[in-house]
Amino acid sequence: MILTPQNEMIHCYEQIAPLSGRMLELARSGDWSGLLQLGQQIRSQVDRLREIQLEAPLEPSQLARKHDLLSRILADDAAIRDIVTPELAQLSSLLGNMHRQQHLNHAYGQ
Repeated sequence: MILTPQNEMIHCYEQIAPLSGRMLELARSGDWSGLLQLGQQIRSQVDRLREIQLEAPLEPSQLARKHDLLSRILADDAAIRDIVTPELAQLSSLLGNMHRQQHLNHAYGQ
């Protein structure tokens, strides 16, 4: 396959889609460090996507493939957010409680 900007764009999406699926698996299992590592890989691909300058529009088959991949990526992302958001809220609450406890300890000399 000739490496055109259009092909490179599709290739990036094809790299991101399985990573987002794996991130969803890691979120479901609570593997937060693994989730962060894959997030960095996805960011690298997204940065690469931003650099691609299309000289011509995508072909209809490429456009359909891009749409399918983006739909999958966005569905995974939404599911990941559904899992991560309550975890972040709980962490924020715990940190807030620790902060208040530190203030009390400081104020009352413990």
